[in-house]
Parts: sequence; structure tokens; C-alpha cells
Amino acid sequence: MSERLFASYRYSAFISYASDDDAAWNSFVSCFTDELNLALGSRLHMSLPQAHLSGDDPLTTGSISDELRKNIADSFVMFVFVHDSYLLSGYCRQELEHFASLYGPAGFRDRLYLIAMSEPAMNRLMAREDWKRLCPFSDQVWLKFFRDDRRDRPVEIYASNARNKRAVVAEAFWNRFVDVREHLADRIKAVLATEQVASAFPLAAALREVPLAEDASLVRVYIENNAEQNKYWNSMSRQIVESWDRVVAVLKIEPRFYLRPTGLPMNEIDNRPMLDDADGVVLLWGAKTPDSLAAQIRKVEPKLSGPNYAPGMIAYLMDGPNDLPAATSVTNWNVVRFLAVPDGSASVLLEDAPALEVFLNNVLVRKRWRLNPSER
Repeated sequence: MSERLFASYRYSAFISYASDDDAAWNSFVSCFTDELNLALGSRLHMSLPQAHLSGDDPLTTGSISDELRKNIADSFVMFVFVHDSYLLSGYCRQELEHFASLYGPAGFRDRLYLIAMSEPAMNRLMAREDWKRLCPFSDQVWLKFFRDDRRDRPVEIYASNARNKRAVVAEAFWNRFVDVREHLADRIKAVLATEQVASAFPLAAALREVPLAEDASLVRVYIENNAEQNKYWNSMSRQIVESWDRVVAVLKIEPRFYLRPTGLPMNEIDNRPMLDDADGVVLLWGAKTPDSLAAQIRKVEPKLSGPNYAPGMIAYLMDGPNDLPAATSVTNWNVVRFLAVPDGSASVLLEDAPALEVFLNNVLVRKRWRLNPSER
């Protein structure tokens, strides 16, 4: 890695891709970049520079601009997204050539993330002589974001319609994406650990007065990660989104609602200093006793900012209509029941729907409190 200070980079990442690939596959590259910008800083508890998204010109001849070369040099890492159109783009090749001229063979190990949207496209690129000359390693790591059943197609990023201000992250994408985010986060932490001066992007845990950069309309609800119940994630999250739509429809507003399937891994909670960006928290009952749930709540609540801290809810996935939780609330967190069936569907019980809407109303109150410091 270069001796350059992390704070001197204008961008956390340079996104190299063919715009036709983005257009053909439901804005896959653009949405991936949005996820990276949202998730990386929160994971590090830092305010980070954004990734630079650079679409290529429809023409495949000519040279990339000096401004584009400067943006590559001003990016901490490069992401390359490969599908059919990438193979046809002379601009994409020149972007990678300029990256190689800046960082040499070590850059391919330390600074390059190769995202395969299609296995056939990845294989065709690796077989080309110009690629073999440019990429110095036969064992270069590829990050496989293509579907397991249709390997010429990228995985879906969102599990439901994001165009109506809904963004429910699909589990198949998220599981791959988290590995990439964690790898990049570790690289950033390693660089910062070697720097002898304060970064321009300080740790929020160390400097509490520095706010996290975020989309002002974004609403975040963290849902516990539970390996045994992950298959119900998409269905349960759709139920929550539909309830959110009812809440905001009454108020005639449309704040964005954002859910993460692995947003709150309880086995990592002790390592997270705060949950400052949470507008709400959902724990899963699972096989826990009320006492063990209460113990988890006692771990979570001190990490939520007060006095108007994020509200909490417990989701109980019922195996059948006669499967009832041992309590209707635990330490003032209401239990909301969802009827689950083996195919992965889960529906909130009609009589518990008002409790879910109360929770989401409290989420909205929390969001407004965070966005209006003068009213605190």
C-alpha cells in the first residue's frame, strides 16, 4: 500500500464499469455503490468519503480524460464490475491500465476488487491475452456476485420494489456483500492504525461531536441476525414495509425505509461501541427464554442514544396458530407475533398489527428527533 494518508483521498473507491451492464441489470452497479456508501462508514463508525461512480462513454475508442485519471488516483481502492458489456469497453480497459500504472502488481492484491456479475463473462475476460498481460496473478481473487442457478446473471440486490422508496436488501446479495465490506473495512482500519496524524474522517466513538454522514431521509431499522430464522427475513421485512407505508400514508409523507438482514448480529454486540444510526431495533425471540431476551435487551439499550433512544420490538415467529410466546412484552419491548410456514412466508397476526404500527410510529418520532437537533 502507498504511504499516502487515508484522509488525502477524495473517494473511498473508484467504480469502474460499463454503463450498459448497469442499465441491463436493474442498476446493479449503481445500487451496489449505494450500499457501499451506506454500509461502510457505519461499520467503521466513521464519516467516509463516498465512492466515485464513473460510467463509460457508449463509444469504445478514444482515451479517458485527465479528470478521470485524477479520480482514479484520488480513490483508495478500485472496484471493477464485469459482465458482457465490460468486455467491449475500451474505456474500462484504460481505467484499469491507469490503475495498474499507479499501483503496479501490488495494487492488484491490495487495492482491486473484481466483481463478477456473470461467470461466463469473467471466464472470457480471464482468457484474453490483454488481460493476462495486465493482471499479473493467475490466482487473482474474483468476488462472485452471479446467481447460483443462472450463472450469467447477477444476484438481485433488493428483495422488493426499490422504486417506490423501498429498499429491502436481499439475503443472497447481502451475504456476499458483507464479506466485501468487511475486507475493505479491515484495510481502512489497518491504514489508519499506521498513521501518525489524526484522520480527516475520525472515529465517531472517539469524537462524539462528529456526526455520521447520511441520507437525511433514510430510516434504519436493525433486525437481529438469526441463522435459524433467516429464511423468513424477506417475508417478515415485507410485512414491516407494508406497515410502514400505512403509517406514513396517514401522515402524507414518504421517508425512505431501509432494512438490513444482518444489521444486528448479537454475537458482535459487545464489540460495537454504539448504535447511533439506528432508528429502531428488532430482536427475534427464537428459542430464547424471557430471561435471555431481557439480557440481550440490557446489552442493546445502553448502545442507543438518548434521551429519545431508538424503540425496540421483539418478533415472535409462530410455528402454528397454537404456538404462543411466554410473554406479551419483555422489559417494555412489545412482542409482535408473525405466523411462519415452512416455505419461508411469515405474516403478522391481525391482532398484533396495531402493535407493529405503534413501533413504526415510534421509529418515525426517533428519526425526526435525530434530524432536528434544535427541537431536542
